Amino acid sequence: MVQRNWLITGVSSGFGRHMTEQLLERGDHVAGTVRKIEAMDDLKARYGDLLWLANLEMTDTPAIRPVVDKAFNELGKIDVVVSKAGYGLIGAAEEVTDEQVIHQINTNLIGSIQLVRAALPYLRRQGGGRIIQLSTMGRQAAFPVDQCTTRASGG
Repeated sequence: MVQRNWLITGVSSGFGRHMTEQLLERGDHVAGTVRKIEAMDDLKARYGDLLWLANLEMTDTPAIRPVVDKAFNELGKIDVVVSKAGYGLIGAAEEVTDEQVIHQINTNLIGSIQLVRAALPYLRRQGGGRIIQLSTMGRQAAFPVDQCTTRASGG
């Protein structure tokens, strides 16, 4: 199996952590970003140099490019960039604050765009790579069965 180098945002929990664990288990290198480095102490102790970590808050746009630069420079080549840091904001339009909406957009959209913009020059220079954008709707939304059934049956 070919060993790959990955850059993944938001690796401290959820799908990002699960993906990181699976990749490390098979021997790939992961450059992971987290808001709290200590959340990864267990994996760092277990996998050592296979796991490269950097502190990154996706709303801190000026910090994204230096972290991406450092990851590419230290790993030499990154085969796959995974943008998965993000979250859902649940609430009626008049209930959520402007600050909450702006923070979510900065995290889920602007941060992802800046990550891709920072990684593209490296991917082009190395002759290719993959960019994967992930988000989770299932954890953020539930659809009542009785309403779905009623609508489907014409009721």
